[in-house]
Parts: sequence; structure tokens; C-alpha cells
Amino acid sequence: MLFELAVIAAMATAQVDTTTVATGLRRPWSMAFLPGGDFLVSEKEGGLVRVSPEGTKHPVAGMPADIDNVVANRGDNSGLFDVVLHPDFTSNRRIYFTYAARGADGSTTRLATARLLDDRLVEFRSLFEATPRSAERVHYGGGLLIDDRRHLYLTVGERHFREGSNPPLPVSQDPADRRGKIYRFTLDGEPASGNPDFGANAVPGLYALGIRAAQGLAQEPGGGRIWMSEHGTHRGDEVNVLRPRANYGWPVHTSGRYRDAGYRPQALPGAIYTAPAWTWMDRTVAPAGLVVYSGSQFPEWRGDLILAGLSTGSLLRLDVEGDRILGEEPLLTGTRLRNVKQAPDGTLYLLTDEDDGRLLRLERRP
Repeated sequence: MLFELAVIAAMATAQVDTTTVATGLRRPWSMAFLPGGDFLVSEKEGGLVRVSPEGTKHPVAGMPADIDNVVANRGDNSGLFDVVLHPDFTSNRRIYFTYAARGADGSTTRLATARLLDDRLVEFRSLFEATPRSAERVHYGGGLLIDDRRHLYLTVGERHFREGSNPPLPVSQDPADRRGKIYRFTLDGEPASGNPDFGANAVPGLYALGIRAAQGLAQEPGGGRIWMSEHGTHRGDEVNVLRPRANYGWPVHTSGRYRDAGYRPQALPGAIYTAPAWTWMDRTVAPAGLVVYSGSQFPEWRGDLILAGLSTGSLLRLDVEGDRILGEEPLLTGTRLRNVKQAPDGTLYLLTDEDDGRLLRLERRP
């Protein structure tokens, strides 16, 4: 009963509308806010595009030759993923981005960096590859975040469509396997000092494990908590607080149902599992990008999570108190949403997951 009351209390805040800033984007995945007001948008089935506030698009040249962005069907997760700016972008023009990198033996999640000069990438450098490559084209992860201490976080999915494709010790539970993990690096791509110790054979840079398909990362203003969204299977979508050395349980512990009904995974000896802050048992949300709101346009939302959902085409507000989520409020429905970002001036922008994708600005309805 207390939970039900909390959910009801979270309802009935501001009413919203959207204004279209740009159209014709090829399933946009993420965006970064450039000095001067332009947007740098990553297209899952395209490349990087600089978009003006008036909606004019300028493709960025120099994308890596091994990007696997020819998507066979809606269930194909391959493509270009997240993009973030270096904290000193104004002086060094450096960006970080993730994508599905192809090779003769399949594809893998790659973290790369380059400099953006005159709508062209130069000085490309690969920082991390989540090998081994796989012929499966799902669950790459690819979420990025640079925190207030200049650490670079990366999400990598477990890369299996069916749970039974795992070895006896699932890849996301194995510290020596690069898949199904969260990493924390320096801005040069080295393991960050102070990272947890997962043992002698652990992948360098490992920060947390037990991940299925996490994409969204967002930090509270002022160096607060980092929140993470994760896709479940047959429901079981989650929002988590990112903690060092946490094991989020997949596939040993999940609130969703396995695709392989008889699957029984082997547990990592001595594992302690971190419960989600929020999970959806009644429906599939497919949570993607999220942001901790701190703007002035919607003061009643400050400190809450605003989350984009792919499955039901929803924009949700999650009512946050400390490290707990008390309830949810639907803000928009009907269009698949890939991401939500807050601009430096506090404005919220959305990306729709469509062949003719749109960049939208969220407005308060009078």
C-alpha cells in the first residue's frame, strides 16, 4: 500500500509538448551540445551529423572504415552509438564515441576518440574493444559518460540473444571476459586509479559486472550518483545506481523471464548481487537514454530522472529520493524514443528512433 501511495503521489506534474528542431536523421542514437549552440548527433544507421538550431544538417567526414552500421532488421542492434565531448573540447576539439566495429569474425563494441575539425574527424584512436567478436548483432551497450572527476565510463552488453549461448559461467559474470560489464577509464583510455579489484585475471578498467544490455548513463549534478538504464528480457527492464564492484546479477538474478526457459546459469563464487532501484514487472519499457533533470523550466522535476523508452514510445519521469525511485509519471507516449539530454541552458532535447528520425525540444504546455 505504501508503494501504491508513493506512485500516485508522483503523478500530475507539468504537461508537455514538443517542437521539432530537425528531421531526416537515420535512427539517431545520442547527441552532444557544441559550443555556439549546434548539436552533434550520432545516427545509429549513419554517422555523425552537426545540426544547427535551425535544423540544417552537416555530415561529419572521416568516420572509421570498420563501422558496422548497415542494419538488417529492427532487431539488429549494430551501428553508431553514443558520443560525448571532452571536458576541454573548446580547446582540444576531442570527442569520444562508441560503435559496432566489424571484422572477419563478426563485430564488437569499440570505444574510440578523435578530434572534430571543420566537420571532419582527425587523429582517430581506438581505446577499447570488447573482444571476442561475435556473429550475433545484439546487446552492444555503448553508453558513455564523463563524470565530474573526468572519468570516462563505458557500458558493454553481453552480446547474446539467448541466455543458453553463454558458457557455464556466463560472460557477464566472468571478470576475465570483456562482455557484460561497466568500465571506468581515464580520458586517455587507461584504467582509472581507484577502480575496484576484481582479481588478477580481470579485464583492466573493470568497474561493475552482471550487465545484460545497459545503454543510458547519467550523473546527478555536483558529482552525485550515477544512474544506469538496462534492457531486460521478457520484461525485467531496470534502472540502477552505479556502484563500484557491483554485480547487477545478469543472468543469475533477473526480474524478467529467460528466452531459454530451462536455462540454469552457474553463479560466480562468493557473488553478492545489487538489486535494481526500479524495475518494470507489468510491461516492457526498453529504457534507453536518461538524464537527471536540473533545469529551471520544470522546477518540480529537479533531481528526478527523465528516461526515454523504445518499446512503448514513452518519455517517463522517475520520482527520485536519494538512491530510491518512488514512482513514475508518463510524459509522452506513442513514438519510439532513443535518448533525452539536457542542454547547458537546462532545455531538454529528445531523439526519436525512426528511419526519418527527429531531434525534438521539450516545451512546457501553457
